[in-house]
Amino acid sequence: MKLAIQLYSVREQLGADMAETLRKVKNMGYDGVEWPFFCGRTAAEAVEMSKAAGLEAFSMHVNYDNICGAAPLDLAELVGLGFRYFVLGWLPQDRLYGTPLYAETLANLRAFAESVCKAGGYLLYHNHDFDLAPVGQTRRLDALLNDLPADLLGAEIDTCWVAYGGGDVNTYLETYGDRAPIVHVKDYTMVDDKFEFRAVGEGCLDFNQILARCGKAEWICVEQDNPTPGKDEFTCAEESIANLKKLLQ
Repeated sequence: MKLAIQLYSVREQLGADMAETLRKVKNMGYDGVEWPFFCGRTAAEAVEMSKAAGLEAFSMHVNYDNICGAAPLDLAELVGLGFRYFVLGWLPQDRLYGTPLYAETLANLRAFAESVCKAGGYLLYHNHDFDLAPVGQTRRLDALLNDLPADLLGAEIDTCWVAYGGGDVNTYLETYGDRAPIVHVKDYTMVDDKFEFRAVGEGCLDFNQILARCGKAEWICVEQDNPTPGKDEFTCAEESIANLKKLLQ
């Protein structure tokens, strides 16, 4: 099990000085990075800079335009650069389970996932809280993961959004752990009924319980969408990995 950071967590610093940001991330003790976007550089340049910092660029996020053909990707090139996982960061809400566009969305996802597999990669879906909303007796996330086979679509379980969306994180990890090579560890708290992100281990989630159910994951990936109030992004990223290493001892 290796430790990574989703670079969206330090996106402003990444755009300002990519090489220095990657160096700092490596010095914190992270093994790899998941790319949300390349800040105007090519994928090859991003991978080269990751390697220069001693980090593995193993995963990248994609969007629905990439999947439906509006913004096609050169999957063979990306896999050749080392990307093994292609993560759909979210689906527009009018394409989720229970909408008129869901059947079309499934067909596009299947075709794209088949292309990813053919190129040597694996497509994952990263959930948000709205994916936990029920339609009848079925949550949207469960419908999606049940409607496409595990060999085509995996899960990048986001711990914060599962919990905040009303799901049980431990149950989701137990149910979908076989198809979750990456787990997004993200924490949060409620302050006067207001949602706030926190570094891993500094919020309301029980990461002793969560990590005990991540044994089948290849990567534990930290993500904090916005820093803790009063702290910067690098401080939060360092707190997260320090807490994770203590929990994993």
